Amino acid sequence: MRKLKIITLLALGLTFGCRAQSQEQRLTKYKALIIGTWISQEDSSYKIEFSKDNKLKIFIDNNLEEITSYELTTTCNSNSNNSYDIFLKIQIDSSSYNCDIISNMITESSGKTKLSITTERGQLEKYIKQ
Repeated sequence: MRKLKIITLLALGLTFGCRAQSQEQRLTKYKALIIGTWISQEDSSYKIEFSKDNKLKIFIDNNLEEITSYELTTTCNSNSNNSYDIFLKIQIDSSSYNCDIISNMITESSGKTKLSITTERGQLEKYIKQ
């Protein structure tokens, strides 16, 4: 009976363990999914555009407001790697960065891709891919 319980627990662990993506798998997935234009769910006049060459463009009312560099990474500045978080590292000036966290990036069954970012200040920003 005890042997059966151990085998059952191992089988459950393997089943659930295989479904969870590792940090590196999510990083690879997010790097591909993030490319494109995203519209804010809170303010449709606010758009951000991520390019393959790691440039982030910010638009307000379709006017380009800012161009900066970004990187998706597992560590950012003094933030430690907890084996889960994916950071959106945004260059502020030549020597400083914001370290936001990609809270979630998912393609729903409807085909819409959604992005949730928790900013360094704790604000949740939500976007839908255009």
